[in-house]
Amino acid sequence: MDKAKADRRISDTVLYFYEGAFTLWRQRMAGICEAARKKGWRIQPVNVDIMTSNAKSVLDFWKPVGVIVDGGTLNRGGFAADSYAGIPAVFCDSDRMASGRETYCLRHDSESTARIAAKELLSLNSESLGFVSFHTPRDWSDTRRAVIEKVAAEDGVPFSAFDSVAACEGADIGVFLGRLSSFLLSLRRPAGILAANDEMAAHVLAAAASAGIAVPDELAVVGIDDDELICENTQPTLTSIAPDFERSGRLAVDLLARRMADGGKSPVTLFYGASPLVRRRSTRIDAARDPRISRALELIRRELCSGVTVKDVIVAMGMRPRSAEAKFKEVCGHSIKDEIMSVRLARAMRLLSDTDLPISIICERCGYSDERSLRYLFAKETGRSPADWRAREVL
Repeated sequence: MDKAKADRRISDTVLYFYEGAFTLWRQRMAGICEAARKKGWRIQPVNVDIMTSNAKSVLDFWKPVGVIVDGGTLNRGGFAADSYAGIPAVFCDSDRMASGRETYCLRHDSESTARIAAKELLSLNSESLGFVSFHTPRDWSDTRRAVIEKVAAEDGVPFSAFDSVAACEGADIGVFLGRLSSFLLSLRRPAGILAANDEMAAHVLAAAASAGIAVPDELAVVGIDDDELICENTQPTLTSIAPDFERSGRLAVDLLARRMADGGKSPVTLFYGASPLVRRRSTRIDAARDPRISRALELIRRELCSGVTVKDVIVAMGMRPRSAEAKFKEVCGHSIKDEIMSVRLARAMRLLSDTDLPISIICERCGYSDERSLRYLFAKETGRSPADWRAREVL
């Protein structure tokens, strides 16, 4: 590579500072890379969890045209917001910014996401609601607590909160889970718990099991992030709602381009929403009481991409076809076919919002036989074509 090309490569570099401890940074990274390619930018990820230097040394080495910074990294020494002064920067989901500094920010709409989760818990006839905070102080955790507390007050339902920060102080995991178990036992049951994120929700499920509290009959649990590595491996599996992290990456690139174009004269904060709530066994109260229904719902969710059929579900239930259809409708309120179509459509919507995958690939990943089937069912349910849905602007 000659010097001119090398200089151009460096001049087109945008740094993405992230926390490696949070695996969902990869979803934002996917959105960032996808949008950056269209602008001819090279993205260089920087994991601050393993850095022994500071932001200044990284900036001096790469000489980037701009930076995208995950807010959690601002708590690290040498990576505060002021470290990026003088360079176009976008801050994503930042807890705190440098005092008086005008910034270009991207924030998840935690209020709407928490409200969706809280309403889900109330729909299960919970006699009390609770919240389990993140184990270190975070603004987004505080926001989610405030929302569910407000929803509980609006519906006249008792509310309690568990302070994980205080419970973790000087405690090992056994002591922490013991304190969490005591909190869960103090709730009026059946209760509904919203955890600050999936990590904390997994702790809730472990503490409930230790305390002998049945999930979901006595305690329904919802997490936030829909991290499948966590949600599909808890006992029972975890209902969760995910911030639209991949879309946030694309928006971050667009916001950085705006920052570069206007020279920092028009600071702005944009908000991005959530993907659809994914129901699993931690809130499927009626289904949990009948293992045949549980098997059916788990099969539909897990094998959707392989084109699972009504016949496959009936076989998994171990019942005669007519009896299986009647039992499923009695418990779930709709047919097996309707459940398959609903889950399939929700996944298609998510892929259309989160990715630039061709419609043909989305069909394959959602178990549709062909594009015509997807287009027909999409128009029937939403009144729009898949392309129109993808083009919509939701912040």
